[in-house]
Amino acid sequence: MVLTKALEVYGKYFKSIAALVLPVGILVGLILLGISNSRNEVLQLMMAFNVPGWLLSPLWIGPLIYGLSLYESGQEFGYTTTLLKGLGPWWKLLIVAVIVIAIKFITVAGSEIVPQAGFLFSLLTWVIAVFLFSRYFFILPVLVLESRSPLENLRRCAAMSKGKRLNIIFEFVALWLLLYVVVFIMTMILGQISNLIGGTISTYIYFILIMGVIQPIMFALIVVWIYYYYLEQEQEAAMEA
Repeated sequence: MVLTKALEVYGKYFKSIAALVLPVGILVGLILLGISNSRNEVLQLMMAFNVPGWLLSPLWIGPLIYGLSLYESGQEFGYTTTLLKGLGPWWKLLIVAVIVIAIKFITVAGSEIVPQAGFLFSLLTWVIAVFLFSRYFFILPVLVLESRSPLENLRRCAAMSKGKRLNIIFEFVALWLLLYVVVFIMTMILGQISNLIGGTISTYIYFILIMGVIQPIMFALIVVWIYYYYLEQEQEAAMEA
């Protein structure tokens, strides 16, 4: 099971993963903290959809995937080299982030525009999102580690996920539930601490620790899992060749 391997690697290389993820995550937390004090509706909408987090995610997703590829190939992991090489395809990853934001926005906006059919609209949107996720599941490592045209990248991802899409969905649900429980417990603990301290410190705890540290470092596990699924596919293809 790829998820088991991903969990093992996540623990093994946690320091390196945190070093790549947390600088960007904390920056996102600070941005969200600043937005939270604004009454501007557009900024509030950006905060609700965590637009800064998604738009800045290429700054750590690319280096993380490239860094994992260095570890797996037995090459030396250098922080500076990993950042420079991993940031190369940032604009490609940014397009993926924008698509994710658009899907999230359409889901909510459709329910508001057509409240009578809100549930059906949301259900349809989620079905489409799950289809796209399972079909183009390998898009992140493909964009970071391979050089192809956009159309070839999509065909490559669709071919790699063929016959494995149900397994991908089941494993993702299991991983999402695991992360949800962990984040929920940590959020509850931090919430109790902030209530005891009181004052504006609770706002800082929420945006800096929860949104800027906990959520990005947990989301990094999903990226690790996707990479090792990709690696397994590559190894299987090499054995068949």
